[in-house]
Amino acid sequence: MRKTRKSRAGLAAVVVSCAVALLPAAALAQFFKGREIQFLVSHPAGGGYDTYARLYARHLSRFLEGRPGVVAQNMPGAAGLVMANAMASQQRADGTVIALGPGTLAISDLFRAAGARYDASKLSWIGSMNADVGVAVAWRTSSVKKAEDLLTTELIVGGAGVTDNSVVLPTALNRVLGTKMKVVSGYAGTADLTLALERGEIGGIGGMNYSSLVANKPEWLQKRLVTVLLQLALERHPDLKDVPTVLEIATTAEQRQILELVFAQADISRVIFGPPGMTRERLAELRAAFDAMMKDREFLDDAEKSHIEINRPMPGASVENLVAKLRSTSPDLVKIAADAVRMSP
Repeated sequence: MRKTRKSRAGLAAVVVSCAVALLPAAALAQFFKGREIQFLVSHPAGGGYDTYARLYARHLSRFLEGRPGVVAQNMPGAAGLVMANAMASQQRADGTVIALGPGTLAISDLFRAAGARYDASKLSWIGSMNADVGVAVAWRTSSVKKAEDLLTTELIVGGAGVTDNSVVLPTALNRVLGTKMKVVSGYAGTADLTLALERGEIGGIGGMNYSSLVANKPEWLQKRLVTVLLQLALERHPDLKDVPTVLEIATTAEQRQILELVFAQADISRVIFGPPGMTRERLAELRAAFDAMMKDREFLDDAEKSHIEINRPMPGASVENLVAKLRSTSPDLVKIAADAVRMSP
């Protein structure tokens, strides 16, 4: 009888212990119930970043306990720096404010870009939806027909803000490789740039994401309205097997080292993050939702239907490791790469 009582007492202790251990998880699981997630987008409506963000926003609620509402809000400015600065000072680090922006946010502060007032190593990295390949394109009527022509023939390309890839990347190529792209900046974003190209205001775009081209202007590729001249990435995209990368037209080891640092951010081109100070439990929940979504059939079917590429998505922990790796690069090489992409105020 005593043995039975002891066994029951022991069993009760185990049950109570398990219940206590489960309380934090249960509380965490219900945190989002009845709440709304504010999802900031680094670029204007109608462009590639906005397209990716709204796809993610449509599905996020399904992967979080409590099924919170998700509202996308555009916060454009300085190629994501305005949004990144706002996130760095964001007091709501509870997961109800997250953001999507370009991979350049991982290096803009490292390169001391004008206006960057945040520390990328302190942001709460949730994951990246796409390992993008940037491209330089020319309209079909341009005399620039291949990558080598960029070294001998001027191509007028459109650009957005001075920290946007459409300005920074062709400028970096001009400085590092000696290409002859003349950048006309001041366009609001991808949507304005593509319209300007169709109108004949510019001859090409010296830095745009291939996924944006596929998502927003698939007819350009189908009807061969543009020529893809160069891949602004470290590896060739499966769809562009005949188009060289920047590393392939580099002629010296130093050129390749500089370009590798500049274009490493292409691996996290559609990156999602939260403000500094997010608890490990909340960040883990958001990261788990991201990982599950990237494998979800309904999400992937929606992406395919919307012509949105999901290419090598990267988990949040891997993004965090990449950011740390970039910061371990030698200061001398960082300075050379930063000078290549630095724009005059």
